[in-house]
Amino acid sequence: MSPTAVTGRCLEGFDDPSFGSAQWNRLLTRGRSDLVFLTWEWQSAWWQCFGRGELLLMAVEREGEVVALAPLFTEAGMVYFVGSGGSDYLDFIGDVTRPEVLDALLQAARERVADFIGFVFYHVPESSATAGHLAEAGARLGLRLFNEGELAAPALELVAQREVALAAPNKKSLVRHERHLSREAALSVTHLRAGEEILPHLEDFFAQHRDRWAATPHPSLFGDERQRRFYRRLTAVAAQTGWLRFTRLDWKSRPIAFHYGVCYRENYLWYKPSFAIDLARYSPGEVLLRQLLLAALAEGARTFDFGLGEEQFKARFATQVNQVRTWGLYAPEALARNTA
Repeated sequence: MSPTAVTGRCLEGFDDPSFGSAQWNRLLTRGRSDLVFLTWEWQSAWWQCFGRGELLLMAVEREGEVVALAPLFTEAGMVYFVGSGGSDYLDFIGDVTRPEVLDALLQAARERVADFIGFVFYHVPESSATAGHLAEAGARLGLRLFNEGELAAPALELVAQREVALAAPNKKSLVRHERHLSREAALSVTHLRAGEEILPHLEDFFAQHRDRWAATPHPSLFGDERQRRFYRRLTAVAAQTGWLRFTRLDWKSRPIAFHYGVCYRENYLWYKPSFAIDLARYSPGEVLLRQLLLAALAEGARTFDFGLGEEQFKARFATQVNQVRTWGLYAPEALARNTA
């Protein structure tokens, strides 16, 4: 076998005996996009709760070793990343810089899909070289690449912009709201990392989030049992990873705010917050944000990632705005059919 020869195969699900969670996560560290949303824990939990169509965990091997992985699924002739929906950042896993590797991943997936139309790769970080590699692979495989939109992901650099970062939790508005609460009663802040400690708090978190959004045009995602099941499942399978972060704020013997997030590879992610809507006049959400910023600084995180979206409050703190893009890679004959 030549040094560049590769072979593609489809894993037998997330519990494939030849490629387990440890191998998956080890391979993840070798790629440009080492992201929590690509970990075995996140991906397997997402598929168990939201999976539809056919799972395609496409692996490429060189000399018997898996060098790249595309966690995909197919539905109605289209192919998507596992995690498409609720995952802020997605990408290929491992090293896809060699043309033959990415070609093998794409071609192996394509061949397994009847009436193939194309791929849609959601939320690929701008920092990834995947877009360029997809364009080159598309040209080789006779597929056409389209930029299908972008989203902003603001972030606060905690190390590179140290002075700004240290000042962030001491902004007057954040401190004022916390002091207002503390004058009336003691504020208790609990930070949890172990799954078994977090699980007992999830039902209160779900209920508070539902109440928060009940009177708005955008109902809480936790009205959907699949979402509640996903958070329970993720908490269970990632229980001992060390990257789960759950915060609870109590005041006057009741929870007034929660946050479910992660700190992965020194990136502290603002993911899913909630607060008691009947106490909105006290701005418990701002108090929660202050405590999370302090926690991220205390543990030495390099970045406080506000995730997808350009909400106004993020602009008050962000020192940079990253971008994610969605890429479509289509068979020309399918495009022709759709425009005929």
